[in-house]
Amino acid sequence: MTSPVVFDDAFARAKAAGAPLGLEVLDIFDQDREDHVGPWVYFEIASAAADRLGLGEIVDEETGQVWFHLMVPRLSGSRDAITMRKALSVAFRVPVSPLPEGLYYDGQVFDPPDTDDKGNWFRFSLMVDYRYQDRVLTTP
Repeated sequence: MTSPVVFDDAFARAKAAGAPLGLEVLDIFDQDREDHVGPWVYFEIASAAADRLGLGEIVDEETGQVWFHLMVPRLSGSRDAITMRKALSVAFRVPVSPLPEGLYYDGQVFDPPDTDDKGNWFRFSLMVDYRYQDRVLTTP
């Protein structure tokens, strides 16, 4: 399960970080486009688990990862790609706007491109761990 709060916040932060760099951020399911001429970012969330914080708790904690796949043209060099990926990273380490209640961004992993990939684009990925604590409301 991925909570809409997590999706909406992470997507908005990525778009805001990418805008000054001219990076379009797309939902991973908007990937059928073939008209890219410059770098862009695929956005996806992978929930790992969701469970109560403790026996009898009304707070549910979801944990998972937010993935950003920065796509850059072949033969464009690494420096610009690393700079763009770093801008995405900073948006989750030093948030410019308050986080929604119960949402926490934790560690990050930078996944290098595979130089054996075929095609005209290379992938530089960033993974951001998250935790989201959500009050479970029960009906009487």
